[in-house]
Amino acid sequence: MSQSHAPGGAGHTGRRQIIAIAAAVSFLSFFDLSVINVMLPSIERTLGAGNGAVQWVVSGYSLMFALALVPAGRLGDARGRRHALLFGLTLFIGASAVAGTAGSGTALVVARLAQGAAAGVLVPQLTALVEELFHPDQRGRPFGFLGATASVATAIGPVIGGLIIALGGAEHGWRLVFLSNVPIGVVAAVLVWRLFPAKPLSGQTDHRPDLIGTLLLGTGIMLVILPALQREQWKGLLPLLLVPAGIGVLFAFRSWETSTARRHPPVFDFRLLTHRTYRLGLLLGFFYYAGFTSLPLIFSLHLQYGLHLNPLHAGLTIAPFAVGSALGALLGGRHVKRLGRRLIAVGLLTVMASLALMTALTSSTGTTFSVVNAFPLLLAGVGSGLVITPNNTLTLAQVPKPDAGSAAGMYRTMRQVGSAIGLAVITATLLGAVTANGGHWSTALRYALVVEIGIVTAALLTNLADIVGNRRQPLDPAP
Repeated sequence: MSQSHAPGGAGHTGRRQIIAIAAAVSFLSFFDLSVINVMLPSIERTLGAGNGAVQWVVSGYSLMFALALVPAGRLGDARGRRHALLFGLTLFIGASAVAGTAGSGTALVVARLAQGAAAGVLVPQLTALVEELFHPDQRGRPFGFLGATASVATAIGPVIGGLIIALGGAEHGWRLVFLSNVPIGVVAAVLVWRLFPAKPLSGQTDHRPDLIGTLLLGTGIMLVILPALQREQWKGLLPLLLVPAGIGVLFAFRSWETSTARRHPPVFDFRLLTHRTYRLGLLLGFFYYAGFTSLPLIFSLHLQYGLHLNPLHAGLTIAPFAVGSALGALLGGRHVKRLGRRLIAVGLLTVMASLALMTALTSSTGTTFSVVNAFPLLLAGVGSGLVITPNNTLTLAQVPKPDAGSAAGMYRTMRQVGSAIGLAVITATLLGAVTANGGHWSTALRYALVVEIGIVTAALLTNLADIVGNRRQPLDPAP
């Protein structure tokens, strides 16, 4: 394609370079999301951080990721993708340097919150770049490339993290993982500055951030998950009152968003929820991310704390889950048009069956635990891929095209909110059960897996409701 035919004026070679750099940025964001799973025991022993800090290190990243997505998308629309990416990379590099040199659990938590916010700034720019630089019929390959990069980062993150810790030692290895982000981020920032378009390419006109809406959403979610994150520090039933308070703030968030939509774009456009398949797909994404995201983490904690295996062993054990996810995503993308939400039902049932099998195998010890769980983890990954990719496609398919950007932003945010809440609740279940059962990690893992099965069941019921609704009232294509 000649330069004149490419949106934004980028030629074929230039666009390939931009997508390659975007893939590297995507790798950086998702690598740090997955590598933390094998680093936590080493971090706790080095810094003397308690379980509360450990949970914040994981859940805080996902929470800030979620809250930054929509405002960051608007930042890129207004100032251009280059400026937004440079801001996100600068924040990510600085946060990684602080994390790698942290002398306390508090400093590390603050750094991880900043890292999560930075990732939330970076990721929406990458999707928008593909939409701006490629015509609709040419977007499949670059989107697939970015998705594959994220899957690879998720798959090899724990393995690379375990290897670096093995080489650098428990005290310094985890620091090297964080510090390695610095030179990579600097190189990426230089390339973004040199090659990315400087001016906004978006045709949108109103880019004002909904700061009050973002603040209400963040406060409400924080109040809901705080009792789980602060379980050890806050005793008694009084902290549980924060949950209804958080729900009240979320109702206030909805009222604000409904009123602000008349003046400028809100964080969440609740009018989109009138589309039934979008509404149920959004809820399914929330439940599923709340249920499955914690699986690699609780396995890693059990392997290192319960079975006293090293981080590399933990990374290799949970690798089949990520490999299965990539395979499932390929299958899901290939068959979603033909099977629709029936394919998602198959994926959810597969995940539930694999979780049930893992629950039955929790009493295994040593290397045997890793061997017998390899197939269930692979199966869970395949099922996960059959859920995530098809739900992405089907949830957004019925949204009117003028609302597609807003709908995609809401969907990504709800998934990450579900991830943050699920990580907090399920990790709290695991660690609380360890304490309640005299340090029996196998029993605690069984309880955590049962909670995961319950949440995934909620996702299945949501999907079945959409299938039944489609049979009663067929949906017209999006205008």
